[in-house]
Amino acid sequence: MTNSGSGTTTVVDIGQLVVSTALAPYNAPAGVGVSPDSSLIYVAENGANALSTAEQQTLTVLSKIEVGSAPFGIAVSPAGIRVYVADQGSDSLTVVDTFNNSILTTIPVGAGPTGVAVSPTGGQVYVTNHGDNTLSVIDTATFTVVATIPGLSAPVGVAASTDTLHLYAANSGANTLSVIDTASQTITTTIPVGTTPWGVAITPDSSEVYVSNNGSDTVSIIDATTDTVTDTIAVGHKPAGIAVTPNGLAVFVANSGSNSVSVIQALYKMAPTLGPQSGGTKVTITGTSLSGVTAVQFGTSSAAVIANTPNKVVASSPPGSGIAQVTVTTAGGTSNPKPFQYYPSGNASSLSPAAGPTAGRNIVTINGALLATATQVLFGTLLAVPQVVSDQQLTVDVPPAASPGTVPVSVTTAGGLTTGRLSYTYVDPPQFGGLSATSGPLASPFRLSGVRILGENTKVPSDLGR
Repeated sequence: MTNSGSGTTTVVDIGQLVVSTALAPYNAPAGVGVSPDSSLIYVAENGANALSTAEQQTLTVLSKIEVGSAPFGIAVSPAGIRVYVADQGSDSLTVVDTFNNSILTTIPVGAGPTGVAVSPTGGQVYVTNHGDNTLSVIDTATFTVVATIPGLSAPVGVAASTDTLHLYAANSGANTLSVIDTASQTITTTIPVGTTPWGVAITPDSSEVYVSNNGSDTVSIIDATTDTVTDTIAVGHKPAGIAVTPNGLAVFVANSGSNSVSVIQALYKMAPTLGPQSGGTKVTITGTSLSGVTAVQFGTSSAAVIANTPNKVVASSPPGSGIAQVTVTTAGGTSNPKPFQYYPSGNASSLSPAAGPTAGRNIVTINGALLATATQVLFGTLLAVPQVVSDQQLTVDVPPAASPGTVPVSVTTAGGLTTGRLSYTYVDPPQFGGLSATSGPLASPFRLSGVRILGENTKVPSDLGR
């Protein structure tokens, strides 16, 4: 989380709830984002008109690049190859290439852009324009605004559902949350929440939406299937930023008025609910009266308990197969069961195309079996987020590489790393060095006469005349 008043960024261990040494110095840090592998932290320095990159492991600021005026919101693409920064003062969105740490382009949007969200596919970016009550939809293939959605009221936070069907925008001027259909790009419903709603976050399964209400010191919990508020929870003073943990079991709220963070636990849940047959999955169970756990059972097999608090148990799944009912036993008895599915290892049998540009960003198709639970694809050590087409097929945007060459490709599913030996070759683009002649007779409009093309990575195709 960013601490604008002290010019620092704090990293919190969400398991132990321990604050690490803060990263510094920053000039009025605002938005913050992390790379998909959590190794890099990106911070918008509102007071310096810059985007900073820091290394999470060493808590070291690595670089800063100049962006637009008064940067605020940040979003990182699913593959981690781009960072999108909303420049409040210059009414623009800066697109940063994370591989080269350079600006790809700057896109004009509405007045006072504040919040940024990226679709789960990475194909669209959504920007709330606080100054003109609109939301800009940007196509990441062309870097152009393809739609402007009206009808909002001083919008701040925005979030895209993981099922790609909806957007949620907080209207700080109307004390409501707008639900936007991504297909029709229209507002389908408006939900009353607390005063001055600010941040928006969605659970990984798209079932619940959380809204931090900056003016009423509360968080609204919304059922995404019925678009109704199911609970309102008191937090610290002036809550702003809000985030849901990747397993969906806890919500963290940054309280800008009380210099604190509130933690909301989703009780009576378990995650993940899938794991490899070899065991070893860290499973978190939240509930009540969980102190003094004496046993965690996966069916008839005992699991090792890693951590235990009054509201949480973390256990390592034992080896198994099929569906096991998980129970927790304390001095007060045994809990109700929760199902855990042991998932077999998938198979990635082919990849097409098997080569592409070093700059990446082309789409590759991976075929195989048991791929529906795929969560990541590695090109060597480079991380990419797959899109599941079916249990037999994935598509993925290739991440950029530092140099040409062949790298192994692996897919991670609920069953662990897939079997199969796939590789992908990065190829540099051709570089023309010159021509042996710069003119020739006009023998035919479809032929080159007496010309040699000199350079690297060049192979003249047979249909060059066409």
